[in-house]
Amino acid sequence: MISLHTQGGNRFQKNLVNVTVSWCLQKMMPRIRKLDLHFHLKNIKDADGFCLNDSADQEDFGPNRSPRRFCIEIKKSLHLTDMVSTIIHEMEHVRQYVMLELEDTSTHARWKTRKYAYDHDYWKQPWEKMAYAKQEKYIMECLAEAVFDPDPDQNGFTKHP
Repeated sequence: MISLHTQGGNRFQKNLVNVTVSWCLQKMMPRIRKLDLHFHLKNIKDADGFCLNDSADQEDFGPNRSPRRFCIEIKKSLHLTDMVSTIIHEMEHVRQYVMLELEDTSTHARWKTRKYAYDHDYWKQPWEKMAYAKQEKYIMECLAEAVFDPDPDQNGFTKHP
């Protein structure tokens, strides 16, 4: 089961998260059936977003110990296009973790078969390069295909079918 929780922001921002995440799941992870996603729209100073693998308990993992619980923070002051782009970027990190391409350990990050120190230059990290490429690739497609509700409920969901 896919579980999506969104905290912070207004109902329109929550709808933007809900719709963009749904679009990303269909486009980037169509076969994944178990995810627990917690989005937090908040004031962030040094970045537009963060993705944290929050899997800890046995039920937080899928096949092959693939993590399935994530906490994603998004800067709530972003404009529409930048927020959608950032959500796509962070959902690419979710995909990387789920597909076991990216793994965090206590001492380093592992990208596919190679280890990287945590102080490795951000712009040279291969998982970041991939996430930026995906957000550039998908932003216009998402904005064209996703249907954002002009009058969502307080949790950002469509009030009527």
